[in-house]
Amino acid sequence: MKEKAAYLKGLIDGLGIDENTKEGKVIKAMSELLSEMAETVDSIDEDVTHAYDQINDLSEELEDLEADLYEDEDAEDEDDDAADEDEDAGDDDIASEPFYEVACPACGETVYVSEDDLDAGEANCAHCGVTFEVALEDEEDESKDAPVQYEVTCPACGKTAVFEEDELLDGAPKCPNCGEPLDFEVTEE
Repeated sequence: MKEKAAYLKGLIDGLGIDENTKEGKVIKAMSELLSEMAETVDSIDEDVTHAYDQINDLSEELEDLEADLYEDEDAEDEDDDAADEDEDAGDDDIASEPFYEVACPACGETVYVSEDDLDAGEANCAHCGVTFEVALEDEEDESKDAPVQYEVTCPACGKTAVFEEDELLDGAPKCPNCGEPLDFEVTEE
């Protein structure tokens, strides 16, 4: 555009138009305006070209960042999948591990005791929070040494508690949940 504007200015100058006339003043002003516009458009064109170059550079950098980001996420997903598989394998171990149902001596609720609890010699009741001793006994020893236990349902609160026979024979036991005395008779057969 600058070249075309310079060419037109040269043509106008070559015509020998008198700049003192009205028509000469208008033509000269138009020639100068065309030259300024051509320089401005050329400058804008350079700025736009520079902006496009920067945008292209940023786009390439963004693509690199996205590739790195998604590559890291893919690696994390693979790690998470592997961890989930390990956890699932661990869950299979837990599912195959035997559990024993035991009545909590404090609240009478059923507690599931694992082999690890038996090895430790104690278990924790999830219902009342009491820690109590647990151990496996041989069936012969269990029948000889184990005290007779009774499940008693409190008429006041409706909770079931487990009492040994000695506790019931020694006095009036109270409900471990609400504290109300439990009134009943134990008959020996």
